[in-house]
Amino acid sequence: MIKFILAGLLASTAIVNTANADFSEIGKFGTPANNPSAEETSAEIIAATADGMKLVYSDSPANALGMIDITDPANPKPLGSMDLGGEPTSVAIKNGQAYVGINTSKNYVEPSGHLLVIDLASEKEVAKVELGGQPDSVAVSPDGTFVAVAIENERNEDINDEKIPQLPGGFVAIVNLADNSVTKADLVGFSTIAPNDPEPEFVDINNLGEIVVTMQENNWMAVIDRNGKVISEFDAGLVTLEGIDNKKDGKLNMVDTIENVRREPDAVKWIDNDHFATANEGDYKHEAPGQAKRGGSRGWTIFNKDGSVVYESGSSYERALASAGYWPENRAEKKGVEPESVEVAIYGDTRYIFVGAERANAIGVYKANDLSNPELVTILPTGIGPEGLVAIPERNLFISANEVDKEKSVTIYSLD
Repeated sequence: MIKFILAGLLASTAIVNTANADFSEIGKFGTPANNPSAEETSAEIIAATADGMKLVYSDSPANALGMIDITDPANPKPLGSMDLGGEPTSVAIKNGQAYVGINTSKNYVEPSGHLLVIDLASEKEVAKVELGGQPDSVAVSPDGTFVAVAIENERNEDINDEKIPQLPGGFVAIVNLADNSVTKADLVGFSTIAPNDPEPEFVDINNLGEIVVTMQENNWMAVIDRNGKVISEFDAGLVTLEGIDNKKDGKLNMVDTIENVRREPDAVKWIDNDHFATANEGDYKHEAPGQAKRGGSRGWTIFNKDGSVVYESGSSYERALASAGYWPENRAEKKGVEPESVEVAIYGDTRYIFVGAERANAIGVYKANDLSNPELVTILPTGIGPEGLVAIPERNLFISANEVDKEKSVTIYSLD
């Protein structure tokens, strides 16, 4: 049993009172109900139809797309799964169609994949668009005219001491949905870490049709337009963390300091047309003078699209999770709670930002009408390994897809 020593906890990170939480869990769903014959099944990235009545998720182990009826969100029903013939990496929905990234790579040096377009009413394939590399994140524009895909061409972590560069380098594929033509947005030459190997991780699109992309291992970000032209690109920066637990010793003792940690952002989500939030998971150990040996600043950040920082959680996010009992002691010396997912939505007149912690099995919920001073109001327990988040404000619902959990693969919450 872990001995908890809540040393040096600040008043600003006191235990969040979830008894009167803004959101509460009302339902859960296990992916085996959709695919009982599969040896392994999972919910990773999740999306909702426009009416908020159906959820669709990528099931990478089963090479499938799973569907859930949430007409009654307290009692979700299985709608079955579709065999995709390859590994789905992400899914987005617009105008009744699902856009799914499919990885077909034979190995790390010959990456390949395509975008599969599926009509959800008929569950039939509408189009298949070759992307020229291994897809990761997928986003569809708010106006439904194009799709952006992060072509990561991920590295082999078993060679080169996990380090980049490992070619071929990645890019962002922009698919024009009028004719399914593909524009390649080149991201080579930006980062000072591995400029020839961008490894884009996550994309999102604002109402102006601008694409924000994280280059996690490079600790870099860019904003590009729908034609692939770079609007801005910048270093994601460093953070010094004070009052954290950086020792795997069976105790929660939050007194350590780590200086100059790379943010290495994973998920990114536009807040408005000028700002976006990142979950700074980290994914890369490295040697750099004056910097921490491993990236991942254990928190989250709000950026202006010019690269300036509007808000930085620092150690407060992890400290709040730990003080509420969500602490992965076996990850103390690595990347702590590992913020990996982020979602933004307006419920009524309140903007909420949701930040999922993969290793803590919890989500921090912030009220964020004031972007310079978001307020943590709720910590939601999830299933194991929260990976995908989706808000359905029209129904006062919020959803977490938990990659490692079979019984609680999808958790459904309601705004009280």
